[in-house]
Amino acid sequence: MTSGEMLVDPVLEPFLPKYEQIEDYKYDFSVPGGMPNFDTSPSTSNCDLSSSAGSQSSRLICDVCGDVAFGKHYGINACNGCKGFFRRSVWSRRQYSCRFGGTCPMMKENRNVCRSCRLKKCFEVGMNPDSVQNERDRNAKNGLMANGAPSITPSQNISTNSTNFSNPKELTILPNGSIRRKRARPDCFDASTQTDAKLEIQDDYDFDHSTSSPRIIKTERISTPPSDLPVPNDYMSIPSMLYQIEVQVFYNNPIEVDQSINVTKAPINLPFEIVFRRPLMVCARYPMNFSNERFLTPNDLIDGWRRHFTYYSDWCHAMPDFLALSSEDQIIIAKKKIILHGWFVHAYYSYKNNVNGICFANGAAHLSDQMADPHITEFYKECMPRYLHYVIGPMRNYEMDDHEMVLVKSVMFFSNESGLSAEGRVAVATAREKYLSALYNYERNAKCSTSAQATLRIAKFMIMLSAITSLTHLMNETVQMTSLFEIIQFDELIQATHKTTPPQRTPPP
Repeated sequence: MTSGEMLVDPVLEPFLPKYEQIEDYKYDFSVPGGMPNFDTSPSTSNCDLSSSAGSQSSRLICDVCGDVAFGKHYGINACNGCKGFFRRSVWSRRQYSCRFGGTCPMMKENRNVCRSCRLKKCFEVGMNPDSVQNERDRNAKNGLMANGAPSITPSQNISTNSTNFSNPKELTILPNGSIRRKRARPDCFDASTQTDAKLEIQDDYDFDHSTSSPRIIKTERISTPPSDLPVPNDYMSIPSMLYQIEVQVFYNNPIEVDQSINVTKAPINLPFEIVFRRPLMVCARYPMNFSNERFLTPNDLIDGWRRHFTYYSDWCHAMPDFLALSSEDQIIIAKKKIILHGWFVHAYYSYKNNVNGICFANGAAHLSDQMADPHITEFYKECMPRYLHYVIGPMRNYEMDDHEMVLVKSVMFFSNESGLSAEGRVAVATAREKYLSALYNYERNAKCSTSAQATLRIAKFMIMLSAITSLTHLMNETVQMTSLFEIIQFDELIQATHKTTPPQRTPPP
């Protein structure tokens, strides 16, 4: 039996459908007797499949994505997936653009993420587009298109609804009987013409001037999905806006007042909903000083908590995305995120002041390796090791800067829309995507040379936020237990804010 009479090696026949669709083969109807003969694409195999199917060491590796290759396709060792992708891209003359700077890593697991970088890699490793065109020419000679449907040449006279196309462009009969008109595209096939990142907008419509009244024909344009990411030239707009808000709130202390605990030591028993709108009822806006001037006492802890409350309220009311929410949604998300915000900003400003502990805005600090108040030591006993290792550690190792801090804080604040109204959930999700995209663009342009490095850096920060969430739950339990046994006299506002069950929006009747 000759090789032309067999489709594939029987040993590998059960496995091939997972990698390749039936359109990867064409039929030769010129064989006498009416039985079609199968012929593979012009790529040839230079390895003995039957002898290497069971041998792991003799497998070929795809030069594009690293998957298993079953032979040479279009000049290189390629898997069936990359072979089919390259063939379709060249046949259709598709043009792709990358959303992430053109440096996407190309591996088996993520080869379908960016078609532009995948096609560029195909050209870089030596795939030959002429081989694809030769195969297409042979199909056209046999009167077949890529999908086995008969092709229509300009020499044929086609009439549809009494309209005569005397000088038609390339026409294709689709399986459903409709006719597609294709606009002519360049005849060059390389990475520069099919994977460029041009920003000009091309018209998606073509005009048919062959009739007395020109008709508009919608043409099919295939490209990567549109990106909502800011353009690279504008990657600093959102970080700069958030940083300006942070500076204005941080230094919002118009009057020099006493920082001592004596000013704010009275218990506050008002509900969160009232004092959040009027934060001066909780604490004055004295200048914040995150430093290690003295060790932390229970009174300093309460005073530092209250100063953060005022700072947090001011920051929320300065965020445009927060102000766009309804009043009820504002209270829900503000109460849900206040402890997360507190852990994050205290950690960042402690890291900036090179303090291996937790600093408060009143100049007091708690360090695990120094002498401290016994009540404070017991209060932070469970939290401090996790805080130092999973929060302070990543900030120090990756040298987080101010723009990253405000971006990560915004992502954290809008990270969950549960309990909100339908409009609130949409607004919070939109804000989260905006700040997450801005964070990626900032990392990609200001911190990292490749998209893989930027993605890894963001992933580390997201793991840090997960640790902060764990610390929040642990702190809520600690505050409740400490108040129950009256170890530290927390007032009702602090206890209510540290409730383990977050508030939920009341469902409509």
